[in-house]
Amino acid sequence: MNALLAAACAGHLWCSYVRPLPAAKAAEACPTSAPAAVGGTQGYSDSLGSGLCFTSIEPMEIQGMVYRSYVFFGDGLLMVFSSYGEGSSSKMTSAREFFFFPRRGAPALTMDSKAGSVSVRMGDGARADIAPATAQLSGLERGSVTVSAKVDPAERGGVEIPRYAGLVLDAGFRMGESPSGLPNGTSTFSDANGRTCAVKNADLFAYANGDHSFKLTDAQLSAWLSTACPGLDAGF
Repeated sequence: MNALLAAACAGHLWCSYVRPLPAAKAAEACPTSAPAAVGGTQGYSDSLGSGLCFTSIEPMEIQGMVYRSYVFFGDGLLMVFSSYGEGSSSKMTSAREFFFFPRRGAPALTMDSKAGSVSVRMGDGARADIAPATAQLSGLERGSVTVSAKVDPAERGGVEIPRYAGLVLDAGFRMGESPSGLPNGTSTFSDANGRTCAVKNADLFAYANGDHSFKLTDAQLSAWLSTACPGLDAGF
């Protein structure tokens, strides 16, 4: 882990899941914000060593290392990170991953202590609302979300998005590592009409030396889906 990544990730277990490949070209400057709190929620924004922008949301109070947190990335990824207690990260943590398209830019964090509200403008430009008391997703501007009150491996991340007015890729759930990090794994697209299409991860992600990143531009993705998933309406 390079120095920039280490600095951004200090104290955050989710960082071991994110080792993106270096960007092919220089990334635009990421909006940054120092850690701030509203109610029981802490949030901040920064960038990884690869230039990938992110916003982290996590609970202020953690009992016995059992908690669920969220990380929004500029490549459209929402990672739902869960910790189930003390012990090895490979056995006591997990990730559930959703990607939102088309991608509009870096995530943007809004924390309003006077209004008592927390929200994140996601990579696709839509707002995700956070319940300040619990640091949990409470709503999506373009869809619906359900969040389990339990933080347990059996919940498989505990977050489901049954409806969304846009293209979503559900990369699934995995203990100990990023689910999209499995080249032979599958992920499932769903469009605004609720139609789905399962695809191979290797068609979407580039892999090298233990790192991986989404490899298609939005234009390339739309063209690829027209033949790989002709029943879907990408919407862009």
